[in-house]
Amino acid sequence: MSFGIIALLLAGLGAGWLLLRLARGGEETKNVTLLKLVVWLGLAAALFAARLWPLAFMVLVAAGGVMAIEAWKNKTIAEDKRANSTPVAPQKTMTEDEALAVLGLSQATDAEKIKAAHKKLISQIHPDKGGTDYLAAKINEARDILLDRIETGR
Repeated sequence: MSFGIIALLLAGLGAGWLLLRLARGGEETKNVTLLKLVVWLGLAAALFAARLWPLAFMVLVAAGGVMAIEAWKNKTIAEDKRANSTPVAPQKTMTEDEALAVLGLSQATDAEKIKAAHKKLISQIHPDKGGTDYLAAKINEARDILLDRIETGR
C-alpha cells in the first residue's frame, strides 16, 4: 500500500470522527476548525495518492497559512470584544427628591396621589406603548421608594 492510500484512509477516518463530534455537539468552533484541517489533509492525501507531490506540498503550506490566519483573526476578535466591553456601572438608588421629581409630585403626598401619578405616567411610558424598559423601571422604582417612605413613616 502506498503512502497516499494510507493518508487517504487516515483522513477519511479523521473526518468521520469529527463529524460524529459535531453531531454530538460541543465546542463548535474547535470542531469546525478540526474538520477544516482534516479536509485540507484529505486533499493533500489525495494528491499524494495521485503522485502529485509538489501540489500536495503546496496544499499543506496553504492549509497551514489559512489555519494560522483564522486563528489570529479569532484571537484578535476575542481580544477586541474584551477590550471594548463596557463595564456596567453600579446601580445607584434613587433619592426621595428624585422619586418625587420623576412622578411630578411635591413633598406633601399621600399613597393615593403616589399611586395615581404612577398609574398616569406608566400608562404613557410603558414598553407596550412605545416606552422603554428603563423608563418603566425608574417610574416603578420612584413609586416604591415613596410608598416605602409613607409605610415606614420617615
